[in-house]
Amino acid sequence: MKKPKNAAAEAGPVNRPLSMKERARKARHEAHVHAKARRKNDPLTLRLKEKTKQLRREASSRAKERRKNDPEQIAFKEKLKKERQKATKLAKAKRMAAASEATKAKRANKDARLNVTFVGLA
Repeated sequence: MKKPKNAAAEAGPVNRPLSMKERARKARHEAHVHAKARRKNDPLTLRLKEKTKQLRREASSRAKERRKNDPEQIAFKEKLKKERQKATKLAKAKRMAAASEATKAKRANKDARLNVTFVGLA
């Protein structure tokens, strides 16, 4: 089984000074964290990020405008709209047919019960 790199930390707190190797490792880690924070908050990096965001927004809005005025896109949207309307009409017709069938079945059941009752009385 492979030993963890920081075996001293896993063994529990020990009141002894860090070894040269441990101090060097800790210093490298802190330097890395510090450099990462500096890069993250660098004004040039922040400006570039903001500029790319702005360019992306502008490109997106131009593409949206282009799609809005494109005859092919307009025709495609109209086609989709008609297909949705057709599907909605078919679904409504199916629901209405199912509801009328259920109503007819209830009426037939009720009529059958009434006929049995009247036949039994006569």
